[in-house]
Amino acid sequence: MLTFRLFGFVVNVHLTFLILVVFVIDSGLGPVSIVLWLAAALVSILIHELGHAFTARRYGGAVQNITIHGFGGLTMWIPPVTMTWRQRFAVSAAGAGYGFVIAGALWAAVDRGLFGTRAERLIPTAWGADLRSLDVFPLEFFVGAFLWVTVVWGAINWLPIGGLDGSHMLRELLSRLLGHNADLHAAIIGLIFAVAASVVFANWGYTFAPILFLVFAMGDLIRALGRRRV
Repeated sequence: MLTFRLFGFVVNVHLTFLILVVFVIDSGLGPVSIVLWLAAALVSILIHELGHAFTARRYGGAVQNITIHGFGGLTMWIPPVTMTWRQRFAVSAAGAGYGFVIAGALWAAVDRGLFGTRAERLIPTAWGADLRSLDVFPLEFFVGAFLWVTVVWGAINWLPIGGLDGSHMLRELLSRLLGHNADLHAAIIGLIFAVAASVVFANWGYTFAPILFLVFAMGDLIRALGRRRV
């Protein structure tokens, strides 16, 4: 495990992070591009977790550490007693939110030609770069991969599926309406979304993502049922 400090936070990069290579190992990319893709994913996930950490610290939370692993990242923090549901919602939303802001600024630079006409041509949108066409252009490939991971994974992370930030956001919203019943209802809604997302992603040709959606959602529902029995 690699450990370092960044902006006052302890960051751990677990060896399981390399599991993410399964997303591109059969894409036909060369070894250099695969390494660049992992680097872009690492930077994107780190920015995402820093979004959580900065926002939690802003509201008085005690951030223990940030861990980046094979399923993304996790920011461990302890909320203050006086924290409101809106602030907890903001902490959950801030990960993807920070990523969207940075990706938007980077895409604006690409669109204005600051990375050259080749990048402007080969990266038509923040989420639509054909990485195989960028395989021989390291800078453009890294930028395109970073934008894709940040925007697409960030949007997925806002889905209300167990294990994703959207599930925590939904729980905070439902807590205002349902009180202690919010946990179970959020888990049930998450399972419905997981099934729907699995069908969509399977039709798009993905195999790993649908499995993760269902595993996360089922695990979240089992935990919610267990807490309800206590």
